[in-house]
Amino acid sequence: MTVSRRDFLKGSGALVVTFSSFSASGFATSFITAQGPFDTHPSHIDPKKLDSWIAIAGDGSVTAYTGKVDMGQGMITAQTQLVAEEVCVPLNRVKLIFGDTSICPDQGTTSGSQSTPTNFNTTGLAQAAATAREALVAMAAKRLGEPADQLTVSDGVVTGKSGHVSYAELIGSKKFSLELSPTAKRRTPAEWKVLGKPVPSLDRPALMTARFEFVHNVRVPGMLHGRMVRPPEVGATVASVDENSVKQIPGVVKVVRRENLVGVVAEKQWQAIEAARKLKVRWNPGPGLPQRATFFEGLRKKPSRDALLVDSKDVENQLARAKSGLKASYVYPHQMHASIGSSCAVADVTGDKATLWSATQSPYPTRSVVAKLLNLPLDNVRVIYTRGSGCYGLNGADAVSFDAAVMSQAVGKPVRVQFSRQDEMAWENYGSACVIDQRAGLGADGAIVAWECETWAASRGGRPGYEQPGNVITGVLLGFQPEPITPRAAVEPTSELRNRSNLAPSYVAGCIGGKCGGSGKVRSERVLSHTVEGPFFTGPLRSPLRIQNTFAHECFMDELCVQAKADPVAFRIQHLSDTRLVDVLKAASEKAKWNAGPPHSRAVSGQ
Repeated sequence: MTVSRRDFLKGSGALVVTFSSFSASGFATSFITAQGPFDTHPSHIDPKKLDSWIAIAGDGSVTAYTGKVDMGQGMITAQTQLVAEEVCVPLNRVKLIFGDTSICPDQGTTSGSQSTPTNFNTTGLAQAAATAREALVAMAAKRLGEPADQLTVSDGVVTGKSGHVSYAELIGSKKFSLELSPTAKRRTPAEWKVLGKPVPSLDRPALMTARFEFVHNVRVPGMLHGRMVRPPEVGATVASVDENSVKQIPGVVKVVRRENLVGVVAEKQWQAIEAARKLKVRWNPGPGLPQRATFFEGLRKKPSRDALLVDSKDVENQLARAKSGLKASYVYPHQMHASIGSSCAVADVTGDKATLWSATQSPYPTRSVVAKLLNLPLDNVRVIYTRGSGCYGLNGADAVSFDAAVMSQAVGKPVRVQFSRQDEMAWENYGSACVIDQRAGLGADGAIVAWECETWAASRGGRPGYEQPGNVITGVLLGFQPEPITPRAAVEPTSELRNRSNLAPSYVAGCIGGKCGGSGKVRSERVLSHTVEGPFFTGPLRSPLRIQNTFAHECFMDELCVQAKADPVAFRIQHLSDTRLVDVLKAASEKAKWNAGPPHSRAVSGQ
């Protein structure tokens, strides 16, 4: 099932329809290019065109389109406010559509809180809405015969000395046919009427009254149900599948096997569950898992991709001269997201076309991977973001989408796949396991004179992106490999400290080339990281590696407070240069009614 944007807009009453630009070869020309793991690719929706972002309907309502998705973080409310503010219409006159690859621009992956600054501060919704407002005011100026800078806009009506005209009257059945203007003036906070105001979450009524449609609730005519049969251990491969073992179960439509991916499709979900339980699959054993007792020590011995964040070159000397020193090692196990609701997706693959309802954080990348897995033309695949279980990282949403697509293609009918808890817990992309070594020295005055941190993080796979299906379990079972970790030695840092994963403790200065990018005062510093291949699929767990690193930094800081016989709050503030962090600590201690004083004496083993 595919829906063109033209058909969609006709059905919704919106008046804007053009958005594509193609080269003579027939391929979409490049519109947005960004570097890094959250880049975007050329698509059929041209992000340079105003009509790709904003549409004005015949009744004056506004429809806005974004590639960023709301996973429960409140984006839908904040960005509806943004559009209403910049276009100057009431909040209830704006409809935000997000994450539908047939009608929304490609904005890559929605990760953490990046969706808000992306659309507020870069080329996106904010600039599109400001461009639309200025274009409408220019139309009104021509209609009213007055200078544009003497007109006012409120509630979708442009007013001048000679009269007024509404947006609906100005644009009629036309489209903007304009490029986004990089100079379109944004409204200032002093002018805000909608932004910055308390607004209840727009999806709250539907959520609270059980009318909100999660991906688990999607139903498509003729839909069947699929269930996966996963390997019993890491690395196991299929030796044989006995389809006769499920022939007596009512409603079974097909046993699907492709490479090492095995599943069953049935008319009803309980039938699929029963068939998956009874299907006899003989597996070739895999390499198994490392011994728990030696797992963390083993991370230190693996080939690694190294990065040196900062190195003042004097750490060893300062530690030798310190009045006292302390060292400690911290281990952090793999941690699962453990979503309350297991992942689910619905796919409808008919002939050479595919439509997916998916809770992926990456609609366009998921579209690309599905096209690759099904060997379909990219433009024949549509992904419709539909909210699923919250994860703020990477749970099974991508894997279950790929599973549903493969199963649907195998039977030629829509298939809904919902993971069992075993599927979800055993095969999701966990938060990375880490080993973190800390060393520090204290001076005669009790202050920290040097700090060294070295980490080992286990990694395998991650987000599939546009072309890495092997980064999740489905891709590996289909014969694709995870993105490799290529060992490399650390090189001297040459640019400003980029402490994205909190690898560097908050208390070091982060000085590189004479410029300090850290938030602390400790100038004798060294931070080295090693990324190694782990046995489990991994991915971001809310805040990639920040949980693990901050756990170790702050535990070690508490140990240093004991060593220095210093109040933990005051000692932290003493070593911070970032005034915002200092203010946060002070506010938190005041709210907690912190009883200042040195920590209770206890033995510090340094282990």
